Amino acid sequence: MKCYRCNLWPCNCGDEICILCGNCLDFAESIDGCDLTLTDPPYKHAHMDGGGFASERKFYAGGALDGLNNFDVQQYEAVLINHAKMLIAFHSRDLIGDYASLASRHGRKYDLHAWHKTNAIPFTANTWKSDIEYIALVWQSKPGWKQLNQIMHSKCFSSPICTDKHHPACKPIPLIAKYIAVLDAKKIFDPFMGSGTTLVAAKQLGRKAIGIEIEEKYCEIAANRLANEPRPLF
Repeated sequence: MKCYRCNLWPCNCGDEICILCGNCLDFAESIDGCDLTLTDPPYKHAHMDGGGFASERKFYAGGALDGLNNFDVQQYEAVLINHAKMLIAFHSRDLIGDYASLASRHGRKYDLHAWHKTNAIPFTANTWKSDIEYIALVWQSKPGWKQLNQIMHSKCFSSPICTDKHHPACKPIPLIAKYIAVLDAKKIFDPFMGSGTTLVAAKQLGRKAIGIEIEEKYCEIAANRLANEPRPLF
């Protein structure tokens, strides 16, 4: 095991942001010292109902959702819950109950936030518009707390969908940064790193982070994003 960026273990990256390339189930025991797990695991879409989804299936033709819509929370329970006292995880409607049950099994508190996508694809024939993604908060205790502008403390974040092409499920950096900043997290763990948005947000805020990604092409994208991101001036 070694960091994808510096090729060493323990990681020796100057910004203290480490990328591990592989399956998070294989690396989990080596992760410690984190106070927030902030991640966007694969989703589960069991209810693609309504006439609009006939068009949506054409949009996702060619395997754009392969591996992204059949996530089993229990299979990754230890990874999600054991490495920090707080978990924040993006998920689909069909996983709301799974994350609530995860919190209950571990005697942790639970809350549900949402990202409202202001430019969501308008597949609305005989169904509600798919303009919400859900965010589970599961915690034993918070890493910290900073009272910031009131809009930062809302349970709903509104913004356009990311227009970059780093990853099919890329999240806005300000959305990720909001949770790191409000919770005053010092070291963030992302076991489903994707193209590295959580790590970029951590670097912008001057925090430590560890990300794990199974696909090397996304590890390379994340490493390049970090290399092009200046270190904060504070």
